[in-house]
Amino acid sequence: MTGSKQRRDPRPLPKKLLSPVAKGGSGVLRFGAGILANSSIALDWLRLKYLDYVPRPDDIFIVTYPRSGTTWLQMILYQMTTDGEMNFTHISEVVPWFEQSTLHRRNIESLPSPRAFKTHLHYNGIFSIPKASCRYIYMIRNGKDVLVSYYHFYKSHLGYKGTFPEFFKRFMRGKVQYGSWFKHVAQWRANPRRLNILYLRYEDMLRDPEGGMREIADFCGFDIPTEKWPVILERTSFAFMKQYELKFDPAIEVLWQLHGTRVGAFLRKGKSGYAKEYLTPEQEAKFEQAFEKWLGGTGLTFEAPATATPANPTAPVGSAGSKSG
Repeated sequence: MTGSKQRRDPRPLPKKLLSPVAKGGSGVLRFGAGILANSSIALDWLRLKYLDYVPRPDDIFIVTYPRSGTTWLQMILYQMTTDGEMNFTHISEVVPWFEQSTLHRRNIESLPSPRAFKTHLHYNGIFSIPKASCRYIYMIRNGKDVLVSYYHFYKSHLGYKGTFPEFFKRFMRGKVQYGSWFKHVAQWRANPRRLNILYLRYEDMLRDPEGGMREIADFCGFDIPTEKWPVILERTSFAFMKQYELKFDPAIEVLWQLHGTRVGAFLRKGKSGYAKEYLTPEQEAKFEQAFEKWLGGTGLTFEAPATATPANPTAPVGSAGSKSG
């Protein structure tokens, strides 16, 4: 795992690709993120899921609802399974976005083991995650912070011109990319197929990054040398990743450059709890009502630090198998 051979350093991107010049480019990103929106792409997706993707026992799926720490987990898995050098153009070269592989007809069979994929796919439905005897890491973030972060992503990357109250209504109705946050979390928490899932909570990862990363390593069966841990922790810090933001921005991944995309706007804060600066008391009440409907009986909470419990794929997040979930 460690010391895997990396591709040669790519040529630096021309400056003109790093400034918003292509009119209408944000529409391409919308197409990329809404990959399953039409019939031809649906057929490509079905081909990927049932024909092109051949599961391996050591495959790892990083699963999140958007804006829930996906990129952070990609970087963590990359640092754990390679020499960790930053000689890639974009993180999805080494930890691919699974459903977007349909756009590029990427040969995922050529990827070395252990393969790690990121995905925002739902648990159930036609366009759902492949069910296999591999590993799934599902990270949940406080939905209120997801809402605010998604609002800023829509503005910076998708050309959204509406107000926050308007976006709040869309989010609560599930009329955003990847649908309802509540439904997404509820389905994955239920886990009726008893997939091998490690549940993590974003807030706990922020509170104890090393503890969370060590749990990930244990779950994946990685034997990380003691001397490598300081490097992993440093390179997965917000400050380090912010220096290489273009290597993580989905705009660069999809088109290299898109009109209306602000370079340096993808990694915003890497914090939690700032939703209170945006939500009115009425919005807060509506969110809590929906939360109770979908997740009220699951034990999921974001109000207090989690405590460690034995691993259990159906345990409430907040215990999630250990101190980081």
